Amino acid sequence: MPDHPDIEEALNAIGERDHSITAEYRIFGPPGTGKTTNLTRQIRRAVKRFGKDSVLVTSFSRAAAAELAGQDLPVSPDRVGTLHSHCWHALGRPEIAEVHVEEWNRENPHLRITPAKKDRKLDGEESDEDLVDVVRGGDYWLGELNRSRGMMRSMELWPAALREFAAKWSHYKASRRVMDFCDLIETAVREIRIAPKRPDVVFADEAQDLNPMQLGLVRRWGENAQYFIIAADDDQTIYSWCGATPDAVLDPEIPEDHKIILKESHRVPRHVHARANRLIHQVTRRQEKVYDPRPEDGMCVDISRGGYKSPEYWILKTIMQHLENGQKVMLLASCSYMLHPVIAVLRQWGIPFHNPYRKAAGFWNPLRRGRKGSSTNRILSLLGDHPWTHSDLKLWAEWLSPKGILRTGARELIEASDDSLAVTTERLSELFEAAALESLLAASGDPKQLLQWWARRVAPAFHARVQFPVAAAMAGGPDALEESPRVIVGTIHSVKGGEADVVFLFPDVSPAGDAAYQKHGPQRDSVIRLFYVGMTRARHTLYICQRESPLAVTI
Repeated sequence: MPDHPDIEEALNAIGERDHSITAEYRIFGPPGTGKTTNLTRQIRRAVKRFGKDSVLVTSFSRAAAAELAGQDLPVSPDRVGTLHSHCWHALGRPEIAEVHVEEWNRENPHLRITPAKKDRKLDGEESDEDLVDVVRGGDYWLGELNRSRGMMRSMELWPAALREFAAKWSHYKASRRVMDFCDLIETAVREIRIAPKRPDVVFADEAQDLNPMQLGLVRRWGENAQYFIIAADDDQTIYSWCGATPDAVLDPEIPEDHKIILKESHRVPRHVHARANRLIHQVTRRQEKVYDPRPEDGMCVDISRGGYKSPEYWILKTIMQHLENGQKVMLLASCSYMLHPVIAVLRQWGIPFHNPYRKAAGFWNPLRRGRKGSSTNRILSLLGDHPWTHSDLKLWAEWLSPKGILRTGARELIEASDDSLAVTTERLSELFEAAALESLLAASGDPKQLLQWWARRVAPAFHARVQFPVAAAMAGGPDALEESPRVIVGTIHSVKGGEADVVFLFPDVSPAGDAAYQKHGPQRDSVIRLFYVGMTRARHTLYICQRESPLAVTI
């Protein structure tokens, strides 16, 4: 893809301009247009011009930063990271308040705050999307506080209850000399005028996800560099509950020759592109971006039966057809509770699914193998190569009901065994009761029979945990547990940046979402942008599912 010639001229003219007005450049990347590739090219150019240690790259999430780092950039790893992470290091790695909330929760049980994991939060991997409609406890008020601060709203305009919570939270932080995640940005705005490591060029990826205070910090750092580049797509601004707004990206106005608009999608086919464009043109303010679709027609299909409450009918049948054709399928909703019926059906039919963009969410990743003792790993140890090792035996035998299956003292013998040693028939006879051993040996030649033998003898406490991986292995064999699932399930927020051959999009919204959609202006726009992002995940086929109630978006 050729670079924008005007950008080249503008970059070459650095030093001949009014720096305060024209230090900023913007890359607008519509869905699938290769924003990361273009940004990588700009980073390489800056390094070539100013040197290896001349750049600082920020991103909203670690996943995006890792994607950039994976482009084999000629920069040090510590120069690529999230904005929060850069600030945290620059401020001396302070203790984080949201990580240490035990005492707060004891003192304020009605304002309980869910403890955060520092690394995941600094890396942008913890999402608060499901807190939008929660009961007004501590998580809600902390989210409202962060949003108001991030949008730089005057405290005088805050509701009285929010001011009361803010005062209490500030006292808690001060008494323990800790900083919250919003403090990292706010303090950096106040105290760090030049970006960490004094770069000549600053890059900000996923800038549409940053709130005004965060973008204000990027711009302050950029104005003290030779120039800075913001990569964004205002049409994909969907983190409004964090204070993100397209205005923060679009303002202030910059010269047209300081904008790159990427002009060809490598993802979105013609029919999906046309329908998504009709939707996004309903918003009241945006940067116009004319870009071409992928040179394939694709399909947009309106499903007249089968919404998120009834996925076991037409939708399930269609999913199976696409999987048989080797395609990846994505099931998307605006709220996570709308995915519960879908997940129940996938579990019932033993269809593997995951959410690779929210790996820490166990509900969306039930077959993950991160822990050795997971249900998936225990089943794989059972169905793996024979003879078993004692390491295998320890895993799959640990969850067996002892009565009538294991001999007295068998668990202690298994635990004391050398993991690397093979398990012989003689060894099994020492460990298992005669009837159990006979049925085990009879089943061992057939993976399905062996799995059924094990599943029927698992202790009741573990029944719920093994039900789905057993169903998946029965339907697809061990490969179903080892291979990456071809079904992705998640909220639209959770998969931003992702794609699939086929997307099923539920048009329903929550009562709060519907209230926003019924208004005119920024609130309605935020709902439209959300569904625009959902639609443009599709590489070939987009299914618009049946609405389940009047609370739905017209797509």
